[in-house]
Amino acid sequence: MRNESNKKTSNFISLILRHNPGAIGIKLDEHGWADVEELIQGVNKAGKALDLDLLKEIVNILTLRSHRFIA
Repeated sequence: MRNESNKKTSNFISLILRHNPGAIGIKLDEHGWADVEELIQGVNKAGKALDLDLLKEIVNILTLRSHRFIA
């Protein structure tokens, strides 16, 4: 990952998706999926820098593969 800030963003995304998506104003669907654009906007509104390229990088690097991304 590019830097420590990106690692913190990755950890923040994991926390939000697992425990409290409403904290950034998103809802997961009945299968637990988040809308990518809503996720990016919510993370940015929470003060963390995130764009589609960084999200792809985060998902590809996660060793636990606990997140998936369907484009």
